[in-house]
Amino acid sequence: MKRILTILLFALFTETLFAQSQISVQSFRKLDSDMTARIESPKKDQNGDICAIIKVVTTQTGFTWDSDGLGIISAEPKVGEYWIYLPWGAKRLTIKHPQLGVLREYQYPVPIERATVYEMVLTTGKVVTSVEPIVTGQWLLINTEPAGAMVYLNDKFASNGTYQARIKPGSYTYRVEAPLYHSEAGKFDLTDTRKELTVKLKPAFGFVTVNSSPEEDARISIDGKPVDKNTPLKNEALASGDHWVQVIKDMYEPVNQKITIVDGQTVPVNVVLVPTFGEITITIPENATIYLDNVLKSTGTWKGRLNAGVYSIEVRREKYRSAKQDIDVTAGQKQSIDLQPSPIFGALDVITTPPGATITLEGKEQVTTPNTINNLLIGEYKVQLSKQGYSTVSRQITIEEGKITMLKETLPSTAAPKIERDKIADSDQPKVIDKAPKEIAKSYSTEYYKYKKRKSLWLVSALVTGAAGTVSYLQAKSASDNYKTATTDAEDVYKKMELYNMISPIALGVAGFCTIEFILTSGKQAKARKLPVSFYPVPLRNGGGLGLTYNF
Repeated sequence: MKRILTILLFALFTETLFAQSQISVQSFRKLDSDMTARIESPKKDQNGDICAIIKVVTTQTGFTWDSDGLGIISAEPKVGEYWIYLPWGAKRLTIKHPQLGVLREYQYPVPIERATVYEMVLTTGKVVTSVEPIVTGQWLLINTEPAGAMVYLNDKFASNGTYQARIKPGSYTYRVEAPLYHSEAGKFDLTDTRKELTVKLKPAFGFVTVNSSPEEDARISIDGKPVDKNTPLKNEALASGDHWVQVIKDMYEPVNQKITIVDGQTVPVNVVLVPTFGEITITIPENATIYLDNVLKSTGTWKGRLNAGVYSIEVRREKYRSAKQDIDVTAGQKQSIDLQPSPIFGALDVITTPPGATITLEGKEQVTTPNTINNLLIGEYKVQLSKQGYSTVSRQITIEEGKITMLKETLPSTAAPKIERDKIADSDQPKVIDKAPKEIAKSYSTEYYKYKKRKSLWLVSALVTGAAGTVSYLQAKSASDNYKTATTDAEDVYKKMELYNMISPIALGVAGFCTIEFILTSGKQAKARKLPVSFYPVPLRNGGGLGLTYNF
């Protein structure tokens, strides 16, 4: 009786074992160019959104389909495939077959989007029923390429990469999956000997190489996602199928190109960038500056790129009239522009007594006086006038646009004046001018210091009375503000306000009078500063004397 029960239990175990799923997904991908869901045969879900379609490629029939909580809108059998209409955002699909078993909760490897078509290729096996004697467990080794591929045994996840375990003998199904590779599924029997399988997945990807000309280092996006490398891009792995490659570089038109990746093959993408700029060379003097649309661009000659359009160029230079020009920049063209600011000139007339003095302008000798120096740039200049036997005179002048600046100077002699002895031999003039120079000088010296003292007195008086008037005015204003809010002491505040209002104009008036006297006294002091006399030695027959010249 025990033997019969054991046989029945083994039979049930064997039947259950072979009822495991023989369904696996060989590949799953998005069909970008398939417009079935959007245009040809659209359906809407319960929310009114256009459904996605999964086209399940299989030669078998009799399948039933279950989705996750979003459900399935429709499942339509077609020639060689099923069309499964799903709401967007679906995550999993369960496939059932009366003979092949169940592939439970297959997770889509990519997001399910609205009105988008996907392709699922199924791999199925055949059901084989056999009765094996009960034996002890045996070793199973499954090697994968690439390393790290996911191994499923009887539709249950077993390992990442190489699988090795001791399991019960029997019939098993396996499925090996890896990103960017085609899945592979199959069936094997594990008997009383060790079993080793090597599963080499076929690549579901190819490569793309992207180059750009005439310039490299362009940014790359594939299917809207930026790539972390710029051109040239070498052997970037992409899933097989259609992709969009975009190449972007500043000052060039962006390029979009559709490519089709085939398993194991490399697709070259050679992009010729079309410029959106023109190359401009602006030649100007070395110490001039370029302004582009009123923004400083450079000092000196500039060469660079400008996007197509109209620009205003201005070249500025000190003491020169700015040069301006509008340019129309055309993409792909080169332009050379020469802009020279025009100088702003004035002139200088120089007269000296005596004539014949050398004119030195900013350290450079020019001509001798009298003379006119034309074409001088406007601005400040240092002029020196020199002649042998006379002291050098230095002056600072200003040259103005279109005007002639006059410089008239008398050069002081460095030698004593010569007097012919025969003209003064019989002269007795020393008696007449014996003490006159000293007395005249003393008179003018006394006059100068008298005005200087008066000027200081008027200045101090003006400052003191002005300060008193200002303080009184501020005190009156403060008392006025306090009076507006005063209560018990309003009368005292009002008296203070009246007092300060009386003092302020008187003090300011006195300050104004002192200021006027200060100005007048300063003028008188200036006139007395320089003596209107000059002295020189005079040789006489009986000795010598001192000559005097009085300027009226």
